[in-house]
Amino acid sequence: MQLFSSRVRIALMLLIWLIALGALVLWLSSARVAHVTVGGGPAGSETLALAQAIAEVLNASNAGFDMRVFETGGSAENMRLLKTGQIDFGTVQADTPVPEGIVGVTTLYSDAYHLIVQVDSGIHTFSDLRNHRIAIPPSSSGQFYSFWFLANHFGLQEEDLNALPMAEAAANFAMEQGQVDAIFRVRAPGNNIIRELIGDKALRLVPILQSEALGLKQPAISPGIIPLGSYRGSPALPELDLATAVLSRLLVARENLDTRLVYSLTKQIYERRSDILEHSKLAGFIGPLPEDSVSAIPAHLGARHYYDREKPGFMQQNARLVSAILYMAAIIFSALLGLRSYWIKSRRLRMTGFNQRLMAIATTVGNESDTSILAADKKQLVEILAEVISDLDKQKVSQEEFEHFSFTWQAVDALVRDQINLVHSGPFETPSKAKTKP
Repeated sequence: MQLFSSRVRIALMLLIWLIALGALVLWLSSARVAHVTVGGGPAGSETLALAQAIAEVLNASNAGFDMRVFETGGSAENMRLLKTGQIDFGTVQADTPVPEGIVGVTTLYSDAYHLIVQVDSGIHTFSDLRNHRIAIPPSSSGQFYSFWFLANHFGLQEEDLNALPMAEAAANFAMEQGQVDAIFRVRAPGNNIIRELIGDKALRLVPILQSEALGLKQPAISPGIIPLGSYRGSPALPELDLATAVLSRLLVARENLDTRLVYSLTKQIYERRSDILEHSKLAGFIGPLPEDSVSAIPAHLGARHYYDREKPGFMQQNARLVSAILYMAAIIFSALLGLRSYWIKSRRLRMTGFNQRLMAIATTVGNESDTSILAADKKQLVEILAEVISDLDKQKVSQEEFEHFSFTWQAVDALVRDQINLVHSGPFETPSKAKTKP
């Protein structure tokens, strides 16, 4: 008894240890924090500031992941880092060439093409940049490709321009010193760095026309404006709503990122947008990606699941069609049930007819002494059996019904055979004559 109790104690201890180990594994898996990296953009840029604001708010929410935002050269470098797997998310211009395996998460805000020139430069359109010095963003930025896209559209070649790639601070200094005639940037209207550059200096903004035509070549581009007074209220700059080309700034991700992680991150961004807005005014422009059929870049599956979470399902979208189909199906099903009932009833009536014919033979054969009539009864039995077998082949009779019929048929057949044998074995006397014998 003592040995048994010892074994029970050991088994209970092992069970308790296993339960504790399982609970520890579950706790560790639930408490595990995923670390995600984000390419934010150049130092001092709006995208870097917005990405940092998102990371600060989401990290404080204990959503199960930790966002780390890194300073990068811009859209082109972010795409390269995403492609090589060095970062998980990145901020990019919507017109940046997208390599395979990179998908969208959300729209952050809208950028606008800016061409800022000296008042006395003689530059009134983009085509007037020919033979002028212009500061353009570095090649690691998506803005660099935007500039050359515009130049190509307006027929300007590299040898026609004195385009000088440089950082924003260097470009501002060069403009203040009169070393360049113009600056090109793709920034949100009201950008602080552009506002600081303009100040009260003799600078103006040049409209970027033909934005509809640009959109034919690059679907991410659409017509837009830089609103009146975006950079100076008095005297207003621009003096009127200035026509330009606009495009979205996006948060993109590697396609192979876990769907649940991207869904959770997207959900947190939208649920805590008001908190993010306290750190960056651009958070007010955060919006969902368009449907994949019209979007410049398809959405990550996790993000798309979030955007489609309240979409009506197929049944809701096609309620009338589904109702009509169900109504017709009910009618057809009812008709089939009726046909089946009629078929079963007719089959039973047919079997009843066969059985009645058998019973008619059985009730008369016991008093029959005429061998010709008994032979006819025997022949009729064979014919009835042949009819039933034929109906069985045609599925007019079920196997179960045939088995019941066979039992009755064999019994009647035995009666006929016995009566034939009795008649052949000796003089046949009816019961009434047998009683009159002395």
